Parts: sequence; structure tokens; C-alpha cells
Amino acid sequence: MASRRQRQLGLLKVLAAAAWADGKLEPEEVNRIKELMLTSDLEPAEVNEIYDLLNAPVSYERCEALTRDLMGMLGSRREREEALRELETLLRADGTLDEDEREVLEGLKGIMDAMNSVDGFMARITSVFRRVLPPRDLSRDPGELTQYLKNAVLRRTDDLSQGRWRETLDAASLNRYTLFGAILGRVADVEDGISQEELDRIRALLAERFSLKPPILDWVVQAVREASSAKMDRQGLLSEFNRIADMDQRLELLDAAFAVAAADGVIGPEELTELRLLSNFLWVDRRDFAKVHARWKSAVR
Repeated sequence: MASRRQRQLGLLKVLAAAAWADGKLEPEEVNRIKELMLTSDLEPAEVNEIYDLLNAPVSYERCEALTRDLMGMLGSRREREEALRELETLLRADGTLDEDEREVLEGLKGIMDAMNSVDGFMARITSVFRRVLPPRDLSRDPGELTQYLKNAVLRRTDDLSQGRWRETLDAASLNRYTLFGAILGRVADVEDGISQEELDRIRALLAERFSLKPPILDWVVQAVREASSAKMDRQGLLSEFNRIADMDQRLELLDAAFAVAAADGVIGPEELTELRLLSNFLWVDRRDFAKVHARWKSAVR
């Protein structure tokens, strides 16, 4: 049987990893997890394990592994009940247990009573934990281009257009469009660089999905072509995309990435590996990946 400290560590590691599901940690999320850490019985080395998860984006696969570890510690009803009591103690550390926190405990009790799949556990534990965090204002102004330093295609588009994109677009929209193109460009560059067929497919997808037209479309496509050879940071690009995209939009991107990989009629082994990595960092579960993969199965070599 797992010890109390092991269960606390397992739960906090899942919460820290699951908080990356939308690509970005807000200060409120980090502070809440830190508060829970401070009221736990963890050793310094164990605290550092959680900090490691908070310091860089976590993939779906990593969170899944941590969730499996936690589920393995909560195999019996007694262990689940003890884990819930321990979490309640952590939540009561400030002397109170408000209604949202009480809902979290009830939600987790329901999850633990029906623990039958890792995917379901991850989705629901993330959902109930977020109830104790202040809601985000997703419509707020993202600020100037300095907010998007990870997006090399956006920066290059700004250079190529000499800022003229501002005549028709806002920075947040350009960031979305160029992120989409940058990620497709990274997939296209996997095998022997980006081909003209792949570049044409990226152009068509940008025009179709976002109704982009010249000259903005020309600037973005040129920026994708130039930036792709620079081996852009996959994790950084995808964490930024997750921050601004819901799951339907992430699946749309994954499908577009398959379309680019299949532009020459064949999806090779390296491209398929890249698509799996992309899916992982988009937090797409295996069942949804399989559905997208099935649509392009005839092109997979």
C-alpha cells in the first residue's frame, strides 16, 4: 500500500501536469498548487519533482503516465477514501472549505468511485480542480508582438510586411494564423525539407481555414518557408497554440498536419512520428488521434 506522502506526491504531480492541458500556467494555478505543496508532508526532493513539472510544458503522454502511477496507488476503496481525506486536509489549510472546494471533493469522489480509464480520469480531474481557480479572461488583449517571441513565423511576417498586416489584422489573429502555419511547416520539414507540394498545401489550408488572401497570405507562406528550416521549437509552438485553441481547433490542426504530410501522396515514418509527437503536445488522446489517422490511412507508408 502506498504511503500518505506517496499519495500526496502522486496527486500533486497529476495536478501540476494536468494544469498544462491548455498550454499555459496562469499565476493563480501555480500559486494554488504551491499552496497545496506547502501544506503537504513532502520531502524537498519530492517538492522539486513538482516544480520540474511546473517549469516547462508537460505532454499528454507524461500526464498519462503520472495518472497511471496515481491510479496504481488508489486501487482499493480504502486508499481512495484516504486520498480524499488528505486532499480535504490540504484544501482546509487556510482554515475554511468553501463551496467550490467542496464541489471539487465531491467531484473527485465520483471520479474515484468510477475509476475505469486513464483518459477519463485525466479529463475529469483537470475539470474539477479548475473549479477552485479564478476563471480566465480569454478575450483579453494579448498585447504587442513581444508577447509572441516563440512564434518565429509571426516575427518574420512582420518583417516581410513591414508591419502592413496591421491594416487588416490584430496581433492575436496574426499570431493564430502564423502559429497554425508554423506548426504545419515543421511537419513539412521533417523529411528532406519543405517541398513545393507541401508549401502549396499549407497555402491552401491557410486560405481555406482562415480566409487569408494576398498579400497577407503571401507574407505568411513565405515566412513559413523561411522559418521551417530553422527547426522551430515544437514544444514552444504547441504550448502557445494550446493557450489560444480549444480541443476542436487542436484536432483541426492535427488533421491539417496530416494533409500536409500527405501532400506528396505518402506519409513516411518520420512524418508519422512527428504527427504523433504533435498530437501528444496538443493533448489529443489516443482515440481522437486514431480517428484522424484513419482518415489518412491510405497515405501512410
